[in-house]
This record gives sequence, structure tokens and C-alpha cells, in this order.
Amino acid sequence: MPMRWLAAFFTVAMAAPLMAVTVVTPARTTEVFSRADLIDLLEILRLTGAEVEFAPAAGSYTARRAGHEVQFTPGGSLAVVDGRLQPLPGPIRSLEGHTVGNLAVASALLAPLGWAVHGDVGSGLILTPAGEAAPITLAVTREGGATVVVASGPPALPRARPAPGGLALHYQSPVRLATPLALEGGLSGASVDGSILTLQLVPGWEVAASYPLDDPPRFVVRLASAFPTGAAEVQRSGPLVVIDPGHGGEDQGAQGAGGVLEKTVTLAVARLTAERLRAAGIEVRLTREGDETVALRDRTALANRLRADAFVSIHANASPARGARGAETYYMSADASDPQAAAAAERENAPAETTTLGLILWDLAHVANLNSSARLAREIQDRLNAVHGIATRGVKQAPFVVLTGATMPAALVEIGFLSHPEEGQLVSQPDTQRRIADALAAGILAFLRNAPPPAPAEQP
Repeated sequence: MPMRWLAAFFTVAMAAPLMAVTVVTPARTTEVFSRADLIDLLEILRLTGAEVEFAPAAGSYTARRAGHEVQFTPGGSLAVVDGRLQPLPGPIRSLEGHTVGNLAVASALLAPLGWAVHGDVGSGLILTPAGEAAPITLAVTREGGATVVVASGPPALPRARPAPGGLALHYQSPVRLATPLALEGGLSGASVDGSILTLQLVPGWEVAASYPLDDPPRFVVRLASAFPTGAAEVQRSGPLVVIDPGHGGEDQGAQGAGGVLEKTVTLAVARLTAERLRAAGIEVRLTREGDETVALRDRTALANRLRADAFVSIHANASPARGARGAETYYMSADASDPQAAAAAERENAPAETTTLGLILWDLAHVANLNSSARLAREIQDRLNAVHGIATRGVKQAPFVVLTGATMPAALVEIGFLSHPEEGQLVSQPDTQRRIADALAAGILAFLRNAPPPAPAEQP
């Protein structure tokens, strides 16, 4: 794929009008009608050199190229490919005099004709003959002490797999780097072998999180130093727990009657919980020691860098239903277990950047922690029920950003409702906070004592 028209793509795509998408082919660069995620399918097909005909009697179109043909009808979601009926991944529609479909539909129509489409409707598309490597663009930035790598390319996002000295991104078809790589921070290089893009890490760095984002499709890899900046290598003989006091700094969280702030309550309970765990011989780190702002993703990244045995994020709840009371404990899921869980996740995720909210597609490489996270949540919830004197509000699942990418068992605890007239006052009182901390510490200790032994190391 010649570099001159790749350069044209990245230059012209940024200037494309809102009512059209820039499409680059080996022969030309042009603009094609688009609305939201829909594109003009007939124009896309013609850009490949296909002959497109309309049959008025049937109301259908036929595209022919290189001995193959695809027949489709606006209003339907089926195509006839070389005489065989084939379902399409979405409907074909008529819009403002154009025959349109989404990018997945365009890909399905192009594939039998020997072409592929890369990119996204929002920023531009590249058409290439099938079999040619899809261009991948790597954007590398520094964010505080972390290095963030964003891979943009084919609509079908990769799956991340550990690789010696780095991370391998497995795509569905061959890929290649579209531009020279700018090395920053923990990234020492990148190489491509067929459909696998491997990121090489600087010694002493590791993958803190990896996750896909939509609109446009991208894959994000967040790198961090294996140990916190300026800290010596962690040496410990027993378990380590990271306690996360929710919110902090400008992010006050929920507010209860009398001006009680969630960020103040969570820090007080976190400190008390840490005292009790340390008294039991457990090493503890807090994600914030005072009233400072800490990004949601950096909280989990700290636990990952320390190789913690458990991560517990402490919060206080709020609800429009003034009668709602009691504690709730959550563990990570891409889908909320009920509407109330979804509302809780939306509220706690509010401080995150808009793009970060796409993290609900949690990195499946760590799905093995789900069972352990559920057990941690149950141990905590069982003990908090006694503090509030209710049967149970239950252990729930929801897509909390602060739990995303955790490489250890992780849970988020809503210790009570600040919005409840009585409970909101109780959780602000030192006596209640001590009882809550006792329950949290007891639940964490029960989880650690009943944890299965680590798997034996693989022999070389």
C-alpha cells in the first residue's frame, strides 16, 4: 500500500465534512455520503471497481467483480453471494436517496468481491484488496507515570495475550504499522508478524490494563512501572491488600443531610479498616492518604503494580428513593445485575473521562478472578448486613470503572446510603465507622484465610 495515499488518508480524513466520510483506495481519495454510522454502500462498492446494477422489477442491486456477484435489496438483511443466500450483520436501508448500511454490512458485501474496509465512519475509511495487511496506527502518550498506547485500525478489535517481554495483540487478519513508532516511557518497540502486533516493554515495566473502546474502534494498553515511582521492590512475607477510599479532592462524591460528604466518610472508614488489617498482620496500602484527586484507573493500576492479593474500593451510596438503606457489595461485570446496580455504577463512574466509560468491555484475560471476586464480595456483604441490621441487599454485579482491569480479586463496597435521613447521619459518626471497618476487615481476612493456594509455577 503506497505511503503517499496513506498520508492523504490521515490528512484529508480530519477535514471531512460531517455529512460525508473520506474513503481512500489505492487509486484515489474521495468523499462518500454518510450519516452517523451509516455509509453509502453503492459508492463503496463502485470504488473497488465493481459493476453495480439495479433491477427495477425486483428492487434489488447486483454488484459484480472478478467473477463474483453479490445481490442485495434495500430494506432487507440478506444477500445472495454467488447464488447462495447469506445473512448480513445488519439491515440495508434507503436514506435520503442513498442505499446505506453500517460498516459491518459494507465489510460483508465487499468480502466476496475480494476487498476489505478498514477504519471507522467517524474519522475515515481505507479500502484495500483482501489479503493486504490492514494499517495500524499506534499513538503513544505519557500520562503522569504511565504510558498509554492506543492502537487504531481494523474495525474488528484484537484480543490481548501475554508475550515474552510484552503484550501481543491478535487481530483477525494481517496487519502492519502505518507510521513510524514514537517510543515513549515504558514502550521499547513494536513488531508485526502476520496478524499479531507485539508491543515490547522496557525492563521493569508491565501492562497495568488493556481494554477495547468503541466509536471509533480502538484498543488501549496502559503501561506502568512494575513498582511505584521511587519505591524499592516490594518485599513481603504475607498478603497485601489495597484499600481504595472512593472519590477525593474536587470529586466529593455523594452528599448527605447536614453536608456529609462521601469522600470524607470513605477515607475515615478506609483508614480504620487498614488499622485492623495491619493489626492482623496484613500489609495494606491506600490509594489516597488524604483529600486528593486520584484517577479511577490509577487506583486499580496501583494494586496491579503492587501485585496485591485483594482490592477493595469503599464508597457510600445515594438513591432518589429516600427509604433505601443498607450496604451493597459489587464485583465486576460488563452487565449490571439490575437497574439499581446500573445506576450505582453510573454514579461512581461519573469522574471518569468519557472514553473511559467504554471500559465495561472488561479485559477478558482476567476473567479467572471473577469467582474469587464474588467470594470476596460475599464475605464482606455478610458482615455488613449485621452492622445495618437488615437481611441483605445482596451481592451484585455492575461495570465499575475503578474495578476494570484488576488482576486480582476486587470488590466495590457501598457502606450505606447517605441519602437516607438516619443512615446518612450514622455513617458519618465515628462509632458506626468503627463497626463498618470491623466488618470490612473481618470479611477481607475471611477471604484471605480461605483463599486457595497459588498454582505451582510451570517448569521450563
